Amino acid sequence: MKDYIINLSVIYRFRWLFLLPCTLVGPIFCVLAAPPAPIQPDLLVQQKEKIIRLYERKRYAKANAQIELLLPLLKHRLDRAKFECYQAYCNFYEKKYLISAHQFHWLVKQYPTFPQVEEALFMYGYSLACEEVPIVLDQTFTYKAIDALERYLAVYPAGAYCHKAAEALQSLRDRLMHKHFQAAALYVRLGYYHAAIVALKNFDEAYPETTLKEKVLRLLIKCYEKLVIQAANEDKKKELLSCKSFFLQQLTEHLSDPSSHAAAGNTTF
Repeated sequence: MKDYIINLSVIYRFRWLFLLPCTLVGPIFCVLAAPPAPIQPDLLVQQKEKIIRLYERKRYAKANAQIELLLPLLKHRLDRAKFECYQAYCNFYEKKYLISAHQFHWLVKQYPTFPQVEEALFMYGYSLACEEVPIVLDQTFTYKAIDALERYLAVYPAGAYCHKAAEALQSLRDRLMHKHFQAAALYVRLGYYHAAIVALKNFDEAYPETTLKEKVLRLLIKCYEKLVIQAANEDKKKELLSCKSFFLQQLTEHLSDPSSHAAAGNTTF
């Protein structure tokens, strides 16, 4: 009993040591448990208006930065979709075409009921089409742009952007055409005449109405001339000369056709 009374007296004397941790830790738990202060609706409206003003003044980088801060605060899906669309256009006008293409594609997938979904689908393909890829490099993005724009025309055959989509598709196909022509012409420069003939004939079949028709025919004639010089026997020479004569005849007919859009000048290698 005596020990018990002593322990009580010690606890009473040093009671502040037991209460101190609770005094310090208690307010911290209260702060952590408290919900975040809600954003005032008026402040949210002001922020939206500020972004729209920046966008209309073509201050796209600043508008983009403000949109990044705004998006986590938006709860309504269509409200988020609207400002994500603004953000995609900001990147497009900043010439960040691959980023804007990704964002427009996200809008199409994530918000299928978005009022501007047709516009977003078109801008997905158009953004990819605006990414200038040198024709000597891989054309993956060109093929993706063609697929996206063809999909747009299939989904919206009478859509508001059909004319621009058709123009962009023609430009992309011309890019691929020049890519294939340069690949065939490279074989000629390297002296791989058999491979060049195959590539040039394939090109002629794939693009029968090309404005590069004259250049293709002249390169084919040049290949056969080189092969005639290298021919090992007379029979082979006659066969190659016959092929050369055939393409010379085609070149003559092509140049005499007033409706042909022959490329001016000869191709030199």
